[in-house]
Amino acid sequence: MKKVLILLLIFSACKKEVYYYPSKDFFDKNNPQEIIIDDLSFQEITDSIRNGLYDDKKLFLKIEESNKTYNVISFADTGGYRRERNGLHIRNDSLDLINGKYPLKDLSKYLKLHYENNNKEYFYASSHKWAYVVLNLERKESSKKLKELLLEVIKTYNETNINFKDSIQFNILLEYPLKGVFPTPPPPPIEIED
Repeated sequence: MKKVLILLLIFSACKKEVYYYPSKDFFDKNNPQEIIIDDLSFQEITDSIRNGLYDDKKLFLKIEESNKTYNVISFADTGGYRRERNGLHIRNDSLDLINGKYPLKDLSKYLKLHYENNNKEYFYASSHKWAYVVLNLERKESSKKLKELLLEVIKTYNETNINFKDSIQFNILLEYPLKGVFPTPPPPPIEIED
């Protein structure tokens, strides 16, 4: 009997904290479906999310650590209007801003600048209400790489002291480079002289 009681006590003490991005309200209102990404490439994950958005479905990624679970609704570009300056671009392992590239270790500083800008500087978001983070990885990257990068970005965001943080919906956009997608144009026609 004591063993059972001790096991129950251990399991009850090991509760996982659950975090929701962009917010718990967003999850409650939209009732998203989980997408299992373990065997998918970054392109397949992004395309699945994009196709879900076309079908008016919200999908979320679940990332688990030992005692924490992160439920993340990320978005993909569906061709609608979005201001590029409102996105804080992370390409592979660096910040890629309009005014240059910076190492990812400086993410906290640039998250704060990005979300607190409120139209002061052109390089950052026009408002914290419109700001989002863009994760741009190569098409063939694994889901493991995406999970690691998402965890790093989320943890850095949580640790960063940002004004209006309670009113921010932390949105993450996934995209991959389009290089090599478009076919090369045909050669110019050969002129035949008479």
